[in-house]
Amino acid sequence: MNKGSLIGTYIFGSVGRGQQDERSDLDVLAIIKNGSGKVSDDVVAATIPTHLRSLKLSISWYGGDRMKKMFSNGELFAWHLYRETIPILDPESFLERLGKPSDYKECTADILSFRKVMKGIPLQVRLNENNAVYEAGLLYVCVRNIAMSASWKLCENPDFSRYSPFNLKGIAPCPMSVEEYEITMACRLAGQRGLVPPKGVGRSFVTGLFDKLECWMDEIERRTTIRS
Repeated sequence: MNKGSLIGTYIFGSVGRGQQDERSDLDVLAIIKNGSGKVSDDVVAATIPTHLRSLKLSISWYGGDRMKKMFSNGELFAWHLYRETIPILDPESFLERLGKPSDYKECTADILSFRKVMKGIPLQVRLNENNAVYEAGLLYVCVRNIAMSASWKLCENPDFSRYSPFNLKGIAPCPMSVEEYEITMACRLAGQRGLVPPKGVGRSFVTGLFDKLECWMDEIERRTTIRS
């Protein structure tokens, strides 16, 4: 494992968009040469600018060939990277040379996939109310990812922001409040970082949000399918 295996490192996510806040990790893409093995986290951390080293580092690892395929396939994550990465270590201008990704064609399929996961949430929280915080966090993941996928067709530009569910165009506003959404976000962060979860998150909170969102999700599915 050595630095010679590393093609490049890039900042993305909220810091890449210039939207970081107290909830933000430092999302870093690390691209490695195929067949060379993963370099250590310390090697990636050493490329981080000094003024960002206080942020919690979250590394996404990809091989060079896989990244090329993602851009060729027009995967949503490729568009995410294309629109907001900041190069840190990039001696070969790797991402820049990949150019613009192909059109994103899996919008409907991705929405249906996350809806399938989302539909299982009420059952899990009814089976065991101790699952409520985890399932609330999973609800956040599903709602945000569905909105990011839908933004490809409903917005002028794809929206990868944390609040993408509130930025969709041409449909009814998101039926959950920003406060409720931020509670589900806090539940997700509690699970990821071992933080104290927000109070008052139980079965009725999670199932109530699911019931609020179901018709809105139906509308998103209809609108994105019509525009296919």
